[in-house]
Amino acid sequence: MTFARWQPRYAEHGVALIPCSPEKRPLVEHPQLFGCRGSTEIAAKPKFANATAFGFYAGPRSRLTVLDVDTTDERVLRDAMDRHGPTPLITRTGSGKFHALYRHSGEKRSIRPWKAQDLPIDVLGAGLAIVPPSVTANGNYQIIEGSLDDLRRLPVMRGLDAGLYYSRKPSPSPTPSSPKPWAEMREGSGRNYKMFAHLGREAHHCDDFEQLLDRAKTLNEEFAEPMAEAEITGIVRSIWKYTSEGRNRFGQHGSWLPKADVDALIAEPFTLALLDHLQAHNGRDSTFWIADGLADVWGWPRRKLPEARERLIKAGRIIRIGRPRPGHPALYRWHAP
Repeated sequence: MTFARWQPRYAEHGVALIPCSPEKRPLVEHPQLFGCRGSTEIAAKPKFANATAFGFYAGPRSRLTVLDVDTTDERVLRDAMDRHGPTPLITRTGSGKFHALYRHSGEKRSIRPWKAQDLPIDVLGAGLAIVPPSVTANGNYQIIEGSLDDLRRLPVMRGLDAGLYYSRKPSPSPTPSSPKPWAEMREGSGRNYKMFAHLGREAHHCDDFEQLLDRAKTLNEEFAEPMAEAEITGIVRSIWKYTSEGRNRFGQHGSWLPKADVDALIAEPFTLALLDHLQAHNGRDSTFWIADGLADVWGWPRRKLPEARERLIKAGRIIRIGRPRPGHPALYRWHAP
């Protein structure tokens, strides 16, 4: 997890990484002026290559804005996205807090703009933001929803007051129950993600890449402001890659286990059932709870849930990443394959 390894991966998506110290300080002068070319050049220098922390500068150059949720409470994160619109890419910071990434649309760097409502949230439209999989003095950064491919299709943050922008009219609040009609969508209205999700569902019924691309071009013409052909092709290529690799979960719910895993766990039906349940409800980058109370919900003997959970930990299936505390069960994630 070094700067030299991850710099080219972010550069593929137009994001210029900057090497940082474990205390999250840039290791170069004038870091906000670096583009992908300059970032690539310093990645080859020994003094920067092995840096284990790195980030980007939010704003027009990176085309990224970060909603910085400065708490470990996931409810605050979900409430924030209800107000400002969903995004496919969410990361967890080294201290267990959250960054939700959006397409930059003129936002300022605003610290605690909702202080009156006591919301521990910042809008980072400028300045440094550390990214996964950095290792800092506070811990490891990780992606908990989405992937780097989602950098190409981030929506614009909604529902911000005019004072949080350098110069623009206030953005309307999102209305999840009444999404913007397809025919009214244009750049900045969540158009890319809308197309990505729609094609993700349709890809299950397409025979090949060309058929899905043809469908995408047809749908694109229905937008108020169609996307460029190269952008459409990039979305289709990503969707078809997910589909051909069996990783397209749009419109799909369930669990799949290879025969060897089933055979290994068949003598432990509670462990097998718990593993199936976790896979059906949590993606590979998800974090999740496995509360003892599930035993009551499922009608299991009370001791069977913790026993099954412990077997999955010992088998290297899951990892506990957060200790339980009053009102909050322990937090888990999948073990990296």
